[in-house]
Amino acid sequence: MSTAVVAANFDWTIVRIESESGAVGWGESFFAPGLPEIIDAMGRLIVGDDAADVEVIGARLRAAASGAGSVGGIVHNALSGIDGALWDLNARELGVPLWRLLGGTFHKSVRVYADCHGGAGLMSLGPMLDIRPVPWEEHDEQVAGGAIGKSLFDLGAETEPIDLELLARRARSAVAAGFDALKFDLDVPGLVPTRPGSRTMPVGAESLARDMADAIAEGAGPGVELAFDLHWRYDMASAARLAGAVDHLPIMWLEDPLPPENVAGLISLAQATRAPLGGGENLIGFRAFEPVISTGTLAVVTPDLGKVGGVAEARRIAAAAADRGLSIAPHNIAGPIGTAFAAQVSATWPNFLALEYHAQDVPYFAELVDAPLIERGQIRMTDRPGIGVEPVMEVVERWAKPGTRVFGA
Repeated sequence: MSTAVVAANFDWTIVRIESESGAVGWGESFFAPGLPEIIDAMGRLIVGDDAADVEVIGARLRAAASGAGSVGGIVHNALSGIDGALWDLNARELGVPLWRLLGGTFHKSVRVYADCHGGAGLMSLGPMLDIRPVPWEEHDEQVAGGAIGKSLFDLGAETEPIDLELLARRARSAVAAGFDALKFDLDVPGLVPTRPGSRTMPVGAESLARDMADAIAEGAGPGVELAFDLHWRYDMASAARLAGAVDHLPIMWLEDPLPPENVAGLISLAQATRAPLGGGENLIGFRAFEPVISTGTLAVVTPDLGKVGGVAEARRIAAAAADRGLSIAPHNIAGPIGTAFAAQVSATWPNFLALEYHAQDVPYFAELVDAPLIERGQIRMTDRPGIGVEPVMEVVERWAKPGTRVFGA
């Protein structure tokens, strides 16, 4: 087992697992500090295991990492990428697409929604959400302004003022590219807390949120669905004010209004607002999702397959949500390897709504793999083995994060 880290809008950590037969499986882990080292340590432990024993290997690794915190935290980022690579490897060994190995598809084409940030393109962020120069040489001048070296949630880290016309243009551009579902951030300058440690939105700022939502809806036009992201930045009162600012629109969901550990608050907020709530990207495993699913708190659950803990956990979450009439829309900031994997798994869920695409501004997203992936807002399921794509090594090497090894080399 080995890894490569591609520097993009985030770090895309690709996992490579080779079997004794020479077959190779590919996975991707959600970014984290020290992630390649964690994956390397796990890889050494499972050399010689039977790659078909995906669940057995997962159990071994969870037990081995129990002292390091395998009930949660970044250990699961590593586990998820390894699990995905094992599933891909087994599907390739059998010569079948992953969706076939998982029982077949409810969706022959997976709907993708475009994450549009706050209008300008998303800046490039390191493993601690630290703002860094964009890695590509010629980048869009519309990349959001930010203070290099600061963490995204630091006060004043984002410096780009909100431009309503830019929001509308961004929505129109995404729709013109074929997307019929979009997500925009509402935790932007003018709406984020301005006091250290505070989660309280500035007085009267909900009017800006309403103006933003209306500009986006106008730019997107009819027949396009919208979601809005709050990135767990707010307290109860502020979250309620923001929900009220957008509940006049038929939105898909309002995402992560409260910190993920505030389950009781989330349940109360769902009862107090008309806006459907979505969330779950920071939750690990089915047990963390169970309270918000069983109570119907989240209309849309958004696990991230790069850190939720593996396919088995994701399928339990999706099935429980389906039983209660809830939709599932995986959070996904991955590169094309992680995106292809998430699409294969999502295609097997009857209650699947849409899969996130967070790399509109990365010019080499499509070049990183050997086959077209997102076309006109859809990822089509094919009969190619495994996740349906393989990385293009020269592109991986070109955009590898400085100071990291490319699959052991």
